[in-house]
Amino acid sequence: MFKHLYRSLPMLAAYGLLSVFLYSVVMFNVSNDTKMLFDWAQIHTAGFVVLIGGCSLILWALTFYLLLQFNQIERIQGSQWYAIFTAIVFSIAVAAVSAMVFVIYHIDIHNPGKTIEWMQVYPERYLFTVFLLSLLTLAIIMLVGEAYLGAGITFVLYFILALVNYYKKIFRNEPLFPNDFIQASQLKEVIPMIKDSISIPIVIGVIGSIVVLIALWFFLPKIKIRWFLRIIMILPLIFLMKSFLFFEHSFAQKYYDQYAALMPWNQQNNYYYNGPVIGMISNVKTDVLQEPDDYSQEVMAKVAKRIQSKEEKTQESKAEVKPNVVFVMNETFWDPTKLNVTFSEDPMKNTRELQKKYPSGWSLSPSFGGETANVEFEALTSYSLSFFNPGGLPYQHVLSKKEYPSFVSYLEKQGYATTAMHPNSGMLYMRQNVYPNLGFDQVKFIDQMKHTQKDNKEFVSDEAVVDEVLDTLRQSKKPAFVHAVTIANHLPYSADKYNGQETIKVTGKGLSPEMQKEIEIYAEGIKRSDAALKRLNDEIQKLDEPTIVVFWGDHLPALGQNLQAYKETGFGNEKTQQTSQKFYETPLLFLSNYDTKIDKNLGTMSPIYIAPTLAQSLGYKSNLFYDQLNQMKTEVPAFRSNMYIDSKGKLVDDPAALSKKAAKDLQDYHEVEFDTLSGKQYETHKLYK
Repeated sequence: MFKHLYRSLPMLAAYGLLSVFLYSVVMFNVSNDTKMLFDWAQIHTAGFVVLIGGCSLILWALTFYLLLQFNQIERIQGSQWYAIFTAIVFSIAVAAVSAMVFVIYHIDIHNPGKTIEWMQVYPERYLFTVFLLSLLTLAIIMLVGEAYLGAGITFVLYFILALVNYYKKIFRNEPLFPNDFIQASQLKEVIPMIKDSISIPIVIGVIGSIVVLIALWFFLPKIKIRWFLRIIMILPLIFLMKSFLFFEHSFAQKYYDQYAALMPWNQQNNYYYNGPVIGMISNVKTDVLQEPDDYSQEVMAKVAKRIQSKEEKTQESKAEVKPNVVFVMNETFWDPTKLNVTFSEDPMKNTRELQKKYPSGWSLSPSFGGETANVEFEALTSYSLSFFNPGGLPYQHVLSKKEYPSFVSYLEKQGYATTAMHPNSGMLYMRQNVYPNLGFDQVKFIDQMKHTQKDNKEFVSDEAVVDEVLDTLRQSKKPAFVHAVTIANHLPYSADKYNGQETIKVTGKGLSPEMQKEIEIYAEGIKRSDAALKRLNDEIQKLDEPTIVVFWGDHLPALGQNLQAYKETGFGNEKTQQTSQKFYETPLLFLSNYDTKIDKNLGTMSPIYIAPTLAQSLGYKSNLFYDQLNQMKTEVPAFRSNMYIDSKGKLVDDPAALSKKAAKDLQDYHEVEFDTLSGKQYETHKLYK
C-alpha cells in the first residue's frame, strides 16, 4: 500500500496545480483583475492553503480509492505514460517553486511579501519563468531517467544558482551573469572571501536535506522512463531550449517581446523587472564583445586612415639608460575618509604627501567591489570593458586563448625585461595563461615568489610585494617592466583579520557596530598599504637607474552587504552606485626618481590611458593605437559603462551627449577594440606597427 501511495504523489502534485489553476480562473472571472488572485491569497493565507490543499487531497484520495477498487493502480503506475505524466508534473511543480525562490533571493530574502507583490505586478513574467524552468527541468529528468531523482537534482541546482546570485548581488551590487559560470572552477579561491557571510545552519540544513532525500530515493520505489521515450522527448526539448536560450532572431523572440521587457542597458532593472531567470537568459551571448553595427574590412581601413592622419611624430628616445617601469595595482586601495565618519588618524597620510609632490589624480575603475582582472585588463591592453557584453570576462573569454598586443609587448620591443607578479594562485582569472599571452617573459605567483610574508590572517602583505618588486628591479640586467597586483586588502574585512593589532578607530553617527568594525579593519589595511607605498618610493629614489612607478587602486571595497557601510555613512546607495563616478574613483599616482614631464594634475582618467601616457612620457616611438588614445584622452579622459567624463569634467550617461569629435573618437576606438580582440584583425598590424 505504501509503495502505491508513494508512487501516486505525482497525482497529488497534479491536483495541486489543477486547484491553483481553477482558483485563478474563478477569481479572475469574479474580479477581472489578476492582482486579486494574489491579494486574496496573501490576506487569507491560511484559507488559501486549506482551500488548495484540501481540494488537492480530496481529489487525490478519491482517485487513489477508485483505482484501488477497480484494480487499476498497478497497471497505471507501471505504465510509461504515467512516467511521462510524472516527469511533466514534477517539471512544472519544481519550476513553479524554483521561480519563486529565485525572486525571493533576488529581491529580499527577509521579506517574502515583496516577492508576492512582484508576482502581482508581473504575473506574465513569473509564468514565463516557470515555462522556461520547466523546459530545463524536464530535460534533466529525461537525461537522468528517473522522475524523483531528476526533479530533486534540478531543484538543488536552481537553489544553488539562486544563492550564488544572492551573494554576488549583496557583495558586488550586480547580478549573476551567464559568463560568470566560467569561474566555477575557482570556487575554492572565492569561498574563503565570503565565508563569514555564509549561514552555517542553512548549509547544514541543505546538506542534511540532500542526504535524507538521497537515502529516501535509494530505498523507495522509482518511476523510471525507458530510454527510447527519453530520446523522443529530449530531441524537441533541446530544440526548444536552444530557441529560448538563444532567442534573438528565432521564433522565441516574439515571446520575450510579449512577456518580458528586456533592458540590456541597465542590468539592475533588467533583473528586477524581469526576474533573475529571464535576466540571466537575456545575457546569454555567443559573442563576448559588442560588435559595432558597421564592422567590416572597408570600415576598418577608413578608421585606420583617420587615425594615421592624426599620428604624433614621436622620436626615439636618446637616453642612454631606459627607465624602469613599475605598475602597482593595489587591491581595493581607496580613500576611506570620503565616508562621513571620523578616523582616529589619517590612514593614507603618506599617499597624500606623495600626491602633492608627484603627478596624481583618480583612476575611473570599470569595476566595483571585485573583478580585479578587468581593471588589470584595461591597464595592460588599453582596451575598455565598456564594450563587453554584461558578464563578459576579458581574461577568461579572450586573452587566455591566444597572444594579443599589449603594453607588455610594446615595452618588450623597446628592449625591456618584463615580469608579472601576483601573490595568489595563477588559476584565478586564468592569469597563468593570460600573462604569457600578453608577452610577459617571467611570471611569479605565490609559489614562485621569494617574499610571501603576511601581516594579516588571509593574504600576503603589500610590504612583501614591495620587496619582490625591488628584488626584481635590482636583479634585472635590462630595463625592467614589473607589473605587480597586490591582494592584502581583499575582503573579507573580518574583525580578527589583524589579530587585534589594528590601530585605527572610527566613530560616526548612525554607524552600526558591525560596520564600524568593518571600516576600521579596512582602514587598517589602507594604512599598511600606505606605509608600503612610502617605502617603495623611498627605495626607488635610491636606485641608480631612472624608474617610474604607476600606483593605483583597482576598485572600491565592498563594505557590508548591499552597500550597508556606504548607506550608513551617507556616501550613497544602490541607485547612486550605478550613476555616480565617486563609486569608481581610486587614487592614481606616477612616482619617479627623475623628471617625467607628466602633468602634475591628472584629473580623473581611465586605466586605458596609463600605457599611452607613459609611452608619450618615455619618448619612445609610439604606435598608431597609442596616438589615437592620447588624442581621445583630451576629449574623453575617463569613461565606463553608461558613464562618460568630457573634456570639461562634466559627467554624462550617453556618448551622444559628448562633442561630435569625442563621439567619433569613441566609435573608432570601439571598432579597433572589436577588430583586435574579437574580429578579423584587419588593421591590427598597422595600428601596432
